[in-house]
Amino acid sequence: MRKLNYNHQDQWKKEDRTTQSPILIEKAELEGKQNQVISRTKPYAATEVHNNLNNLSLTANGEIKSDRRRFQLMEVHFHHPAEHRFEGEVESRVLEAHFVHYGSLKQPLVVSVTFKIGPKNEEFEKILDAMEDGAVTQPLILEELIPQDGNFYRYIGSLTTPPLTEGVEWLVFENAPTIDLQQLNRYTAVFAAPNNRALQNLNGRSIEKYEL
Repeated sequence: MRKLNYNHQDQWKKEDRTTQSPILIEKAELEGKQNQVISRTKPYAATEVHNNLNNLSLTANGEIKSDRRRFQLMEVHFHHPAEHRFEGEVESRVLEAHFVHYGSLKQPLVVSVTFKIGPKNEEFEKILDAMEDGAVTQPLILEELIPQDGNFYRYIGSLTTPPLTEGVEWLVFENAPTIDLQQLNRYTAVFAAPNNRALQNLNGRSIEKYEL
């Protein structure tokens, strides 16, 4: 794993690709549909913790179904500040978790959960403990981090780090769990440098809105 230079993202090679991530979620004109898209079929749990130079990463397992297709959770990693942004919000949220899944044909699906400052998050506290210990020594039930109500948005984009591979199905949750300022400071004491990619042009892509 090499350390990425987020101050020179323009030097990341993306050729002539036009469906890149992250994006601004322009939600005002979208009509919500009842969720008949996703369901979790196996609990999310972390087994290992890694310092990937740019961010914190967790080896994880679990399963999600999207349009009746099964996707296996492989890892979760974090971006500070958040990469996706929602229409009407001036500033980025403080943190974003990417739950990276792959289907039977190795097609990627990423669940995005952003965080705001607020009350302490007990599950994130366990993740910080694992980060500082360098090992997972207590159960980490990652589905506790995923909102259970509100809306989520689906679009086709890319990985947000090189090689910036396209064809990624994104499920971006609007409701944000909270972490407190002390937890954010613990995270940034280890990963001080921002690692959020700049927003990318939508280029005519559709965004679907679903209600949980």
